[in-house]
Amino acid sequence: MKSPGTNWFWIAAVIIACAVVCLMPRPVEAEWSFDYQYYDNFSTQQAEEQDSYAHSIFWPQGAYPPSGESYLYYFNTKGLKELGFGDYNDDPAFLAYCFPVDSDNLMGAIHGELWIDLRFAYRSDIASSGYLQYQLSSDGVNWSGPMQLEAGRRSIPIESIRGKCYIRFWGTNVLIDNLNVHLKSYPADIKVPQDYSTIQDAINASNYGEIIEVAPGTYSGPGNWDIDFKARAVTVRSEAGPQYTTIECSEGHRGFHFFRGEGPNSILRGFTIKGAVIPGSDIPSDSESWSSNTTHPIGGGIYCEFSSPTIIDCVIKDCSTELGGGVGSVGGSPVIIDCLIEQCRAGGWDSVGSGGYGAGIGLIRGSNATIINTKVTQNVGYKNSRGAGIYSRQSSASLTNCDISNNYAQNNVKGGGIYAEGSSTNLELERCTISHNTAEAGGGVFVDSSDVSLTNCTIANNNVSTASAGGGVQSQNGDVDVSNSIIWHNDESAIMRDSASSVSVRYSNIEGGFSGWDNINEDPLFASASSGDYHLKSVLGRYNPARDDWETDYYQSPCIDTGDPQDPVGSEPFPNNKRINMGAYGGTSQASKSTGPLIFHVDGSSGSDSNSGLSRDDAFRTIQKAVNGQDGAINGDIVMVWPGLYREEVTFESKGITLQSAGDAAVIEAPGSGIAFSFYGAESSNSILRNFVITNCGEAAVLCYNASPELLNLTIANNQFGITVYEDAKPMIKNCILWDNTLGDLSIDRYQPIDIIRYSCIQQELDSFTMSSNSNIGDDPLFADPGSGDYHLQSRYGRYISDMDNWVTDSQSSPCINTGDPSMHRGRESDGGRINMGAYGGTPYASLSSSPIWAEVNDSEQQAVSLSTVEALGQ
Repeated sequence: MKSPGTNWFWIAAVIIACAVVCLMPRPVEAEWSFDYQYYDNFSTQQAEEQDSYAHSIFWPQGAYPPSGESYLYYFNTKGLKELGFGDYNDDPAFLAYCFPVDSDNLMGAIHGELWIDLRFAYRSDIASSGYLQYQLSSDGVNWSGPMQLEAGRRSIPIESIRGKCYIRFWGTNVLIDNLNVHLKSYPADIKVPQDYSTIQDAINASNYGEIIEVAPGTYSGPGNWDIDFKARAVTVRSEAGPQYTTIECSEGHRGFHFFRGEGPNSILRGFTIKGAVIPGSDIPSDSESWSSNTTHPIGGGIYCEFSSPTIIDCVIKDCSTELGGGVGSVGGSPVIIDCLIEQCRAGGWDSVGSGGYGAGIGLIRGSNATIINTKVTQNVGYKNSRGAGIYSRQSSASLTNCDISNNYAQNNVKGGGIYAEGSSTNLELERCTISHNTAEAGGGVFVDSSDVSLTNCTIANNNVSTASAGGGVQSQNGDVDVSNSIIWHNDESAIMRDSASSVSVRYSNIEGGFSGWDNINEDPLFASASSGDYHLKSVLGRYNPARDDWETDYYQSPCIDTGDPQDPVGSEPFPNNKRINMGAYGGTSQASKSTGPLIFHVDGSSGSDSNSGLSRDDAFRTIQKAVNGQDGAINGDIVMVWPGLYREEVTFESKGITLQSAGDAAVIEAPGSGIAFSFYGAESSNSILRNFVITNCGEAAVLCYNASPELLNLTIANNQFGITVYEDAKPMIKNCILWDNTLGDLSIDRYQPIDIIRYSCIQQELDSFTMSSNSNIGDDPLFADPGSGDYHLQSRYGRYISDMDNWVTDSQSSPCINTGDPSMHRGRESDGGRINMGAYGGTPYASLSSSPIWAEVNDSEQQAVSLSTVEALGQ
C-alpha cells in the first residue's frame, strides 16, 4: 500500500490540494441560512470536467492503463456506475474536491457530512485488497492526518471556519459511488445590536463556542474599538461582509487587541477595520523583558500579543503605528486568511521620523504566522524603515497564495515587499506574487541573517533607488532557497548576495541568469506585467482573471513545463505535459496550458470528423482524422479507438503517438489491396500501436518503412501479409499473435534482424533459435470463432463474448494465455500471472487463466461476483 509517508505524497501535499482562488479577497454578503447539497453517482463526467479541482488522469475503463501514471476510470456495466482508482507501480490515483464546488464565495463557517459508497477488489496475484484514504482541510493548505475508509456506506464529518471544505482521496483497486455532501451554516447565538448594543458587551456575555453576529453598519467608540476577546473561544462575525460592516477607529485606538492567550478558535471574520492610529516609537528590544501594555505602538488595526487568533475575510486599511501598521504580532501565531491589508503605515512618530517596521504586517519575538490568500498592498513605510509590506524579526511565517504588491516608503526602506531579519527567522513562501514594490535595497525581498524559501513565486517589477542593489531579492548573510520561481523585470540585479550569503536556485527563470540546476534566462512572457497580471502566455490557453475565462496567445512562455520534474503538477489543467510550470500559478488550476499530451477519441458509430475528438461524446469518426488531421494528434498525444469495425488505411507520417483500443479491441480492415497501418520516418519510432485486431488487409496489416514503432498486443490474422519491415526499420513486436496470413506473418528484407519479435505466437516458420530465445511460440492460438470475426482466446476459466457482454467457458485454453512478456505490466487483466498475447491482453476482456476471484461487497461477508464486475476491478 502506498501511504502519505512517501516522498511523492508530501511533495504533492500542498501543491495538488489547493485550487487557486482570487488573490484579491472578494467581500461576500454572507448567507447565514446557507444549506448546500451535492451528489454524484458518476453516471456523467462531472467529476472530471468541472467538479473535482485536482485528479489523476481519467482513462477509459476497458483500455490498457496509461504509461507512467496512476489513473481514474468510470466503471459502467450492466447498470452499475462507479468511479475506479487504478495505480501505477503502487502510486495511488487521487481525487480532490473543494465544497461548495459551484461557488467562489466564502460562505462563513460551515459544517456537515460527506457520504460515500466503497467496494474493494481482491485479486489472486496480490495478498491485500485495495484501499482508499482521505485527508481534510478548511483552507487547502493545512491538512489533517491521513485516514482510511473501510468498505460499505461511509460517513465523513466535515467542517470549515473559512467556508470551503477541502477533501482529497487517494487509493487503488477500489470503486466509489454515490458521493453525497450536505453542508450547513452555524446560526448566530448573539446579535449586535439587537441583543447587545456593542461588540464588547456581546463578547463579555458570550460562552465558549458561541457565535456573535454583527449587523451591517459603522461601529465606533467605547465597546466598538480596542475590542478584547477576553480569552474566549468565540466567533465574532459580520452579518453581511467587510464591505458593509466597519470598525471606525481614531488616534489612540485600534480595532482588536488579542493579549490573553487566545487560540485559533477565537475567530474574527468579515470586518473592515480602518483609521486606527497608535502613536509612539518605543518598542522594547529583543533583549529586554516584555511587559504587556496596550499603548505599545504595535498592531495598528489588530494587535496579537502572545495570542494566536484566526482572522478571516477582513479588510484592514488606513491604520498606522510603529510596527505592523495593519497587523502586529509579538510572540503570537495568528492565522490570516482571505484578507486585504492596504494603505497602512509604519513609523514617522518622533521629530526625526522613526523608521517603522512592517507597514502591512509586523512580526517579532518568536511569532509564527500563517498567511493564506491575502493581499498586502499600497502600504507605506516612513523613511529608513524596514519592510513596507511585511516585516519579520526573529519570527517565522508561512505565506501561501499571497499578493504583496505596490508597497513603498516615503523616503528609504529596505525590503519593499518583505524584510526578514534575525538568525531564528524562517519565511516560507509558496505560490506568492511580489511585484511593484519600491525600496532602497531589496525591492521585492530583503534577507538579513535569516532563512527564506521561495517556491513557485513570481517576483517582478520591483524597484530600487540604489545602484548595484537587488531589485528582486537581496541577501545579507542570509540563506535563500529558490525553486520553480520567476524573478524578472526588477531594477538592477534580480538577485544580489554578499559573500556571507548562501543562495540556492533551481528550475527557475532568473533575469541575467543564475547558476543552479536547470535555471533559464528568458523573457517569461507575462500576460500583462504593467497591470499585475503574471499569468504566462500560452498558445493552448491562459487564464484571464479580468474575464474569469481562458484565452489563447500567439506566443508560448518558456516557463511552462520547466519547473522541477520531481514536483507533481497538482491541479494544473490539461494539457499540462505532466510537468509543473514556473511562477506563482504553477501547480494550480490557473496554470497556463502546455502543448500536450492530449487524448483524442475515435468512434466509428457515433463520431464525426468535424468534431474536436477530445471526448467520446465529441469523437472523430475515422482513425486517420485523429492521427493525421489538421486538428488531430501531435507527438506525444494518445488516440483512443472505441470498439467497432474500421475500414481505412492509417498513415503515421513520422508522428510519435500512441494509438490503442479504448475497450474491447477495435477491428481494423484495409479496403481493397491496402495496408491498415503504415509507419514512415524515424519520428514514428516513438509510436505505439496496441490492442487491435487487424484482418482482411489485401496487402499487409502493418508496414514499417525506416520506422521502428512498438507493436504491442495485436492480433494480426487472415491478411495477405502480417507485418512488412523495410529500409532499416526495427519495430519492437511483443505479445502479438500472427496467424493465417496468406503469404506470411513477417516480410523482412535481408538486412533486417529476425529477433524484432518476442513473446508472440507466430504461425510462420522461424529458425529455432529465434523462437526459443525470444520466447515465441508456434502453437494454434485457439481463437473463439475466427470465421465470425471473434478472436478472443478460448479458456476453460472464462472468455468474454462481446455480442452478449457476458462470459463463457470452453473445453480447452489457448496457449497464448499468460505467455506475454513477464516484464510488462499486466494491465487490467482481472486474474493473476503474466499478460496474455493478442489484442485483448492487458485489458479487462482478456481470457482468464484461473477461476473467478472474490470481491468484497460489504463489511461482513464476501461472495462470488460475476465476471462482468470482476473485470472492472482488475488493475
